[in-house]
Amino acid sequence: MPPAAGAWVLVCRETIVQFESGIAPERRRGLRRETLLPYVLLLPAFLLLVGMLYPFCLGLYYSLTSYFLQYPHLFKFVGLGNYLALLKEPFFFYSLKFTLGYTAIAVLVQVSLGLGVAMLLHSRIIGRGVLRAMMLMPLMMPPVITALMWKVMMASTKAGILNYLLSFLGIGPINWLGSVNSAVVSILIIDTWGNLPFVALILLGGLQSLPYEPYEAAVVDGAAGWGVFRYITLPLLKPFLILASTFRVMDSLRIFDVIYATTLGGPADATMNLHMRAFFFAFQWYQMGMGMAYAMVLLVLVFVASYVLMGYWKRAAEQTTV
Repeated sequence: MPPAAGAWVLVCRETIVQFESGIAPERRRGLRRETLLPYVLLLPAFLLLVGMLYPFCLGLYYSLTSYFLQYPHLFKFVGLGNYLALLKEPFFFYSLKFTLGYTAIAVLVQVSLGLGVAMLLHSRIIGRGVLRAMMLMPLMMPPVITALMWKVMMASTKAGILNYLLSFLGIGPINWLGSVNSAVVSILIIDTWGNLPFVALILLGGLQSLPYEPYEAAVVDGAAGWGVFRYITLPLLKPFLILASTFRVMDSLRIFDVIYATTLGGPADATMNLHMRAFFFAFQWYQMGMGMAYAMVLLVLVFVASYVLMGYWKRAAEQTTV
């Protein structure tokens, strides 16, 4: 090889070595960043998962113990003792019956009224935009504030707005929250007023997403009114009805804030559900083990109900998209 060619090869080799020595660290850093980026993006979700699992595992563990907040030295593991004690407690079955019964009635009432409100807001009426905006007002208020507001309006004397208005109809004062017969109805009214807009929004979105072709075919066939609603609107709206029902079942099973702010489970335990019973055991009577056992039973109910309803929702969604 000529001396000039040999020198040129050496120069090229030195240049390549210098180039690789300058670029390789940057590439390594880039590869390192690309490798760590997915884990960094997943970190908030992981922290959230840990923040959810830790209280659940701690509550599950406490439900298997005889933990008393006042007597921590008596702490011991009892296994399923708290759950067996629940089966021997008559108030457990009453609270379970009230929880399930209230949930069934509340979901039926709220979904039915929500469908009616959604149909109204979907129709061509004057001031539809204003009504849609006003419908969101209950959603802007915390449930406790909503409950306290209604508690003032439901005062047992004529000082309450509701009894004052009923007096013009010749109806005497109603003990809305102090009577066994009317307390459950009062809780249902407050709960419905606060959550009806949420149900209506879901169903309104469903109505606006329905295809036009079935309705055009129905008009050609001469169908109208109730027939169109029953055979076209309801079947197509079924996934949205199940979705709204799922949310309301989950919330109604574990309703707490409205009952706590109004009746505290009374009068005479008329509005005592599983959530309130868990609260009383854990933070009023300091029996954390029994309180967590009630909470675990409630959690199982919510999980089973949501799992079953989501299965129905999936099948309904597949049927409407075929």
